Amino acid sequence: MTTARWRRLLFLCLSWWATHSFAVGLDTTGKQTQRVPTLDQVRVFEDVSGTMTLDDILTLSAGATPATRGFLPVQGNRLKPGFTHSAWWLRVAVSNGSSTDLPLVLVFQDARLQKVDFYSGYSSHWTHDGIDPALPTSRSFSSRYPLVDFTLAPGEQRLFLIRVASDTAITLQPKLYTAAAYDALEKRAALWDGGLIGGTLALAWCALLIAYFSRSASFLVLTALCAMTALFEAADRGYTKIYLWPLATEWSARSVTVLGCVAVLLFIVFILRISHSEKANLPARYILFGFALLECVAAIGAAFGNLFVFSQVGVYVNALFGVFTVIIAAHLARQSTPTARIMLLVMIFSLFSFALRMVETLGSLPTALVWLKSDIHPNPVVAIIGLATNLIVLAAWINHVGKQRIAARTELADWQRTEHDRLREQVAQRTLELNEALLYAEEKNQQLIETLGYVSHDLRAPLATITGYARQLRELADSKQVKPIQAIERSVNYQLGLIDELVGYAKTELQPLDIAPVATDLPALLNDIAEYALALCSQLNNQFNYQALTSLPRRLTIDGRRLQQVLLNLLSNASKFTRDGFVTMTVSARLQDDQWHMSFEVADTGIGIDIEAQSKLFTAFRQIQAVNGSTGLGLIIAQRIVNTMGGDLRVSSTPHRGTSFTFELIVPSAADEEALPSNIVAHSSSGSAPVRSQRKHAIAVAVPPESDRRELAVLAKDGRLTDIERWIENMTNAHPTCTAFLTDMRHCLEALDFLGIEALALAPHKTYDVSRAC
Repeated sequence: MTTARWRRLLFLCLSWWATHSFAVGLDTTGKQTQRVPTLDQVRVFEDVSGTMTLDDILTLSAGATPATRGFLPVQGNRLKPGFTHSAWWLRVAVSNGSSTDLPLVLVFQDARLQKVDFYSGYSSHWTHDGIDPALPTSRSFSSRYPLVDFTLAPGEQRLFLIRVASDTAITLQPKLYTAAAYDALEKRAALWDGGLIGGTLALAWCALLIAYFSRSASFLVLTALCAMTALFEAADRGYTKIYLWPLATEWSARSVTVLGCVAVLLFIVFILRISHSEKANLPARYILFGFALLECVAAIGAAFGNLFVFSQVGVYVNALFGVFTVIIAAHLARQSTPTARIMLLVMIFSLFSFALRMVETLGSLPTALVWLKSDIHPNPVVAIIGLATNLIVLAAWINHVGKQRIAARTELADWQRTEHDRLREQVAQRTLELNEALLYAEEKNQQLIETLGYVSHDLRAPLATITGYARQLRELADSKQVKPIQAIERSVNYQLGLIDELVGYAKTELQPLDIAPVATDLPALLNDIAEYALALCSQLNNQFNYQALTSLPRRLTIDGRRLQQVLLNLLSNASKFTRDGFVTMTVSARLQDDQWHMSFEVADTGIGIDIEAQSKLFTAFRQIQAVNGSTGLGLIIAQRIVNTMGGDLRVSSTPHRGTSFTFELIVPSAADEEALPSNIVAHSSSGSAPVRSQRKHAIAVAVPPESDRRELAVLAKDGRLTDIERWIENMTNAHPTCTAFLTDMRHCLEALDFLGIEALALAPHKTYDVSRAC
C-alpha cells in the first residue's frame, strides 16, 4: 500500500473516532439535561435607535402591533440578524417544574459579542445580573462567553430581559444548561480547543525549525501563518480574552477580525513566496497584491477605526479571495510542474477548510456532513480538519523541497565528476608555471609595496609642515608671513623630490635605499631640518630644541637627502607621541684619522616604549600606538638608511618618560671644510625658525567645479585608484582650461599620494595654491 493510501486510511479513522466521540458526548449531554427546563416564551425586540433603557422596554406592550413596536416571537431570520447598528432585546421565561433546586446557566456561546446585559425580574423588581468585573467570585468574570448563572427553587419561574449589541455580526441564540452540564461542556471544549491550538502551534514550531536549518524564507512565512492562525482560533473561542488581555474588552472584540485578516495576509504572502522561489507561473499576481493591500486596510481599520465597517470589509474581502483562489487553482491544474501541483494542493485544502467553516457557521451543513456538528461552539471538528489539511500541505511541501535538493545534489555530483577529469590535466600542466609566476610576482609585489610605503610615509612629514605653517599664516596675517611661506616652499620642494625619486625607482627598478654621498652644507641642512621640526612640534603644542654639543664641520661628503630623511622620520615620530612636552635634536662631531665621527640624537618626553615593544620596534608596518596618518614604516626606513650608511640606530626608552634614538656615522671630511663653533642652539615654543629665502606660492590656476572636486576628494579618501584615473580623463575632456591642476593631480596619483589629492580637491579657494601641490 502506498504512502498516500495510508494517509487516507489514517484520516478516515480519525474522522470516525471524532464522530463517535461527539455522538457519545451528545448522548451523554442529552441524558444529563433531560431535567433542564427549556427556554419558554422567547420573544425578540429590535431597538433601532440603540438607546432604549430597561424602563423603556418595560413600558412596551406585549400585545402591540408587530408593525409598530413590541416583542415578537423568535423566527429564523431574527436569530441571526448579522451586522446591524440596532440593539436587540430578548424576553425569556424560565420555570422549574421539578421538586429540587436547579443551578442553571444562561449563556450566549459567541465570544465576539461586545455588550450583553442580563436583567432578571422578581415580581416587578428587576436586577442587573450581567458581567460585573467588580465581583471576582462571579463565574461571568472568568468566562469566555457572556452568561448569567442562577438557581431556581421548585416551582419557581424567572423572567429575563437580555440586551445584545455589538459591532460584529450578532447571533441571538441563548442556551440554557445546568451548572454541571455547562462545566462538563467547557471541559470538553477545553480539551478539543487545546488540541487544536496546541497542534497549530506545534505546526508553527516545526516550520520554524525547518526554516532555521534550511534557511528558507517560505517556511518562515509559514511559521508566522501558523502562529497567527493559532491566535485567531484562540481569540474566536474567547481564550485570549481570559489569558492574554482580560482587561481590554474593546480589543477582545477587535482582535478576532484583526488576527483573521493578518492570517489571510500571511497566506497570500506564502503563496507569492512559493511562486517566486520556485519560479512558478502564477496568474494574476498583481490581483494577489491587491488582496494583500485590502487585508492590510481591513486589519488596520478593525484595530483603530470603525469596527462595524471594517469587520464587514474583512468578511467580504475574504469571501472574494476565496472565489479568486478557486480561479487560481483551476489555472494551476493545467500546469504539470511539481511546484504548480504543490500550490494547487495548498489552495484546494485551504479553500476546503475555509468553505467548511463558512457552511458550518451559517448552519447550512449538508446531511452527508451532519457528523461534523457539535454542541461545542465554535465547532472544533471543522477547525481540526483545517489543521490536518495544513499538516498535509506542510508534509507535501517538505517532500517537494527534499526531492528538489536530492535532484540538485545528483546533478552537482555528475557535473563534478565530469569536470574533475577535464581539469586534472590542465591543473597538472599549469601548476609549475603558476608557481614560478607566483614567486616572481610576490617578489616584485613586495618590492613595490616597500617602495611605495617608504615614499608615502616620507610624504607625510612635509605635509604636516605645510599644515603647521598654514595655521601660522591664519594666525599671523602680517609682514612676518613671508618666513613661514618660505618654509612651506621648502617642504613642497622636498615633497616633489621624493615623488621624483619614486618615479625613478619605478623606471629603473632600483632599490629605494641607494646612497649617493656629495659635498653637503651641514649647517644649512640641519637648520632646514630644525625648521621642519618646529612645524611638526607645533601641532601638539610641543617645544623643539636643537643643539650642537661640539664644533661642527661646515661641509661633509654625505648623502644629505638620506640624512634628512632619517632625522625627519625620527622627529615626526617624536612629535606624534608627545603632547605639551619637549622634543630635542642634538648633534656632536669629533675628528679622527681625517674622518668625522658624527653623533645624532632625537629625544622626546612622550609616552615611551616598554621593553617588550622595543624588541618589535623595527618591524615594517608595526605601530606601538595607533595614530592617524601613521603607517608604522618610519623607524624601519630610518634603520635601513642608517645601516646602509654604516651606522646603527639604537633606542632607549622608559614608559611615560620619553624615548631617545641615537646613531653615529663615520663621514669623510671635505677638502674645504671649516669647523663651526659649538653650542649653536635653535629653540622655539610658538614662533618660527629663521629662514633665508623668499618665493611666491599662490598663483591663479583654473580648477574644476566644486561638486566635481568633492567627488574627487571622496575617491581619494577611499583610495580608489582606477576611479581617480577615470575622473582625471573626464575632467580633461570637460574642462581643458584646468590642465595645470589636472597635471598636478596626475603627479600625485603616480606617487599614490591620496592625502595630497584629497587636500587639493578640498581647497576652499577658486585659485590653485602651488604650496599644496604634491
